[in-house]
Amino acid sequence: MDALRPYTIVVRIDSTPEGYAAAEYASSLCLKLKVKFRLIFLFVVALYRRTGLQLINRQTDQLNTDIREDAENEMVRCKQFISRFESLLQYEWISIKDEGNVGPIIARFIKDSLHTPVDLVVVGRTTDVGIKKIVGGHVSDYLLANLSCPVMVVKDTYDVSDDENGK
Repeated sequence: MDALRPYTIVVRIDSTPEGYAAAEYASSLCLKLKVKFRLIFLFVVALYRRTGLQLINRQTDQLNTDIREDAENEMVRCKQFISRFESLLQYEWISIKDEGNVGPIIARFIKDSLHTPVDLVVVGRTTDVGIKKIVGGHVSDYLLANLSCPVMVVKDTYDVSDDENGK
């Protein structure tokens, strides 16, 4: 790692217990680092892909409208959750919206759009929802298989006090 470049951690956050646990874990880790760091909370809105069939596209458009509305509410909850870290450390919030499954969206973003090397990705063990769950599987499995940087998978409960108690 270049000594001048900050240690970059990307956290996939959502409003699940796993997403919150990943945020807590990464924040706790950053507080312990003895080097300059860059902490990025990444919120992903995964939409259904449109097809060439008009009838199916109408249904897809309605589903995507629902997803966008739900995502706005979820984003508010996530921002409220991570606001507890504001006085302790600096972080960035990035929200991306794309068609497809969450895992590939995150991988593409890290590889093509972030424009900085990522040292660690922290993610909870969650799955896509709806039909995407059937074909997409666990987001963490996808990232482990497709990213060249280390990926930390956090179980659904992480309490900062676990670190203090030696767990």
